[in-house]
Amino acid sequence: MTLTLAPRDPRVHVFSVSDGNVKLAHQTYLSRLDETPVDATPLQEAFGAAIDTTYAEVFSTADIAPMRLRDYLAQAHDIPPERLSAEAARLDGLSGDVAVLAPRAVEGLSELQPRPELTHIGSFAPAEADSAPRELPPASRSPGVATPATSADSGRPTRTILWIVLGVLVVVIGLVVLL
Repeated sequence: MTLTLAPRDPRVHVFSVSDGNVKLAHQTYLSRLDETPVDATPLQEAFGAAIDTTYAEVFSTADIAPMRLRDYLAQAHDIPPERLSAEAARLDGLSGDVAVLAPRAVEGLSELQPRPELTHIGSFAPAEADSAPRELPPASRSPGVATPATSADSGRPTRTILWIVLGVLVVVIGLVVLL
């Protein structure tokens, strides 16, 4: 199966990993393996393209339980829930390992040729940045220097601290005299 990618594809691509000859090493953005297991298939080989593995995640759905994969994608990759709803049953029904390719993992690629053990579940676009112009609140017409408000009872905290310190000193002197 060949997955054709649009130029500068902004979508997050999700694959399930079936049992078979492909053994992918688990990795997330937060944890990278110091050493790849000997029998692990390199991600670039598994996807049949020169993906940037820095932006690829491979993990077990059990690792994010009790969170559903759909919720993980919405929170970690900022994909609106309504964009995931069409594939909700498939996403929620997945068990075992999944591979998630962020847009930068496939940057500059025109296609992926994943091995048969990798099943494409879906490609989901993250939320777009809201760059709509907004009206700013009116500025003050008369510039001035802001001064902090003074408290009418500013001496009270100082007196309280003084009494506490004196009380502690009396207790310490009393203990020294008794010993």
